[in-house]
Amino acid sequence: MKKLSIFFVSVLALGLSVACSSDDDNASIEGKWEAYQDGTIVNGKETLAPITSEGGCSKGFLEIQAGGKVIDHYSSYSNSKCEDHTDNGTWTRTDNKITFQYGDDSQDTGEILVLDKNTLKIKYTYTYNNEVSEIYIIELKRK
Repeated sequence: MKKLSIFFVSVLALGLSVACSSDDDNASIEGKWEAYQDGTIVNGKETLAPITSEGGCSKGFLEIQAGGKVIDHYSSYSNSKCEDHTDNGTWTRTDNKITFQYGDDSQDTGEILVLDKNTLKIKYTYTYNNEVSEIYIIELKRK
C-alpha cells in the first residue's frame, strides 16, 4: 500500500509540474511563419478558412528576424507559372501589438491574439471615416 501511495504522489507531482510549466508563456515571435488560414469576424464570430495556393505555388511565409527585420515571402500565379517574390521590411512589437512596415508607405499594425511555439494569430482592424470597415485575421504556423 505504501508503494502505491508513493507512486500516486509521484504521478500527481509529475502531472502538476507538467501542467504548470509552459514553453508558450515566453514564445518567441522570431522565426519562419507559414500562412495557414485567414478570415474575419462576423457578428462577433471568428470565421477562418484554409489558405490555399493557386496553381500549386508555394504558400507565403513571414521570416521574422532579430533586430526588427522581416522578410515577406509570397508567390503569384500568372500565365500558368508561379513566381516567387520577397518584400523586405521592419517589425516592432509593443505588448500585444505588432507593426510591419514595408518601405515608406505600407505599414500595418495588428493585435496578437495567439502566440505560442506553433501558432501566431494576428487581427488587423481597418477603419474608414473613424468606423471599422474591415477586420482581417491571419493565422500562421511555425515553419
